[in-house]
Amino acid sequence: MTTPLARLLSYVLHPLLMPSLFFGILFYRAPELITNLVNFNARESIPFFGLELSFRGGLLLLVFFFTYIIPGYMFYVLYKLRFISSLQMQTLAERRLPYVLVVLLYTLFTLAAFQYLRLLPQLTILMAAMTFCIACVAFISLWWQISAHATGIGGVVGGLAVLLLKTGVQALFGPLLACLLLAGTVAAARLQLNAHTPAQVAAGFGLGLLVSGLTLGLYS
Repeated sequence: MTTPLARLLSYVLHPLLMPSLFFGILFYRAPELITNLVNFNARESIPFFGLELSFRGGLLLLVFFFTYIIPGYMFYVLYKLRFISSLQMQTLAERRLPYVLVVLLYTLFTLAAFQYLRLLPQLTILMAAMTFCIACVAFISLWWQISAHATGIGGVVGGLAVLLLKTGVQALFGPLLACLLLAGTVAAARLQLNAHTPAQVAAGFGLGLLVSGLTLGLYS
């Protein structure tokens, strides 16, 4: 793998995109696993700049906005204010403040989900699990540069694997295999860029796998 390709993959498979990826797979491949989603999607629509989006489409856009667009803009502001020297945040010291801010933002979104999306309980549980993963990464990053990229894709793999085993919904099998391939690609990209050691990548993947798998195993 070349360095430019590894850098591109690190952007495309950024950990902040993993909530949108996970929810997108569930919303469009196995919506029946989220209580009331099918019924709401049949009855409700969400207006967006003159367009009438389906309920699940609007909900996915909301997740994307709060878990990727806002934190991504927040990173840009930190860069412009010179709190970080680059958007890649290559050093451990530069990652601490952005991670704390992301944890706060994800926590607010999770609390809002518990308040306003109580009729979609699996969605709120998933957001809580993702927030806890980010909090663990932020805490560990006070001392050690664990891979957030690996944690993100590990959470998706763990969640899909547990849901497939518990529910037997075969529509999740293809996405699970694809995400396993993406996990290997992400690991290779981070190692190619010397952003992490193999131990940091493995620890990140294991953390995401464990938190997501246990959460959905216990509460789904």
